[in-house]
Amino acid sequence: MDARNKTELVVMGGMLALSLAAPFAHAGSVTSCSGDVKAQQADIQSSAAGGYVLEAFKLNCSANVVLAYDGDATAVGVKSASKKGMHTFGGSSNGGSVKQCEPTSVNTANITLTASITTGC
Repeated sequence: MDARNKTELVVMGGMLALSLAAPFAHAGSVTSCSGDVKAQQADIQSSAAGGYVLEAFKLNCSANVVLAYDGDATAVGVKSASKKGMHTFGGSSNGGSVKQCEPTSVNTANITLTASITTGC
């Protein structure tokens, strides 16, 4: 499985895991996976993503993956990249698809992500 497929799977898994609804205040974009060279486990707290998450859970992230999410009471967006890749990928619960966020290659080695609620990108 190549890095693009892994990133798409992480984004889809993050969207699926974050697809629980509840009304809470908007908290802003959160980075849950920092891109460590080892696989990581991130704790997603209840009321995370602006209230979109009802129950806390653990999210597994592959090595070198950076993942950020943001949401409100009715939608969530997730954006992800591999530090060894050339693109970022995002998706949202508003339509549910995952897409490449930029038309040209970007340097993802030291990337900081911010997810958009409407598109993920």
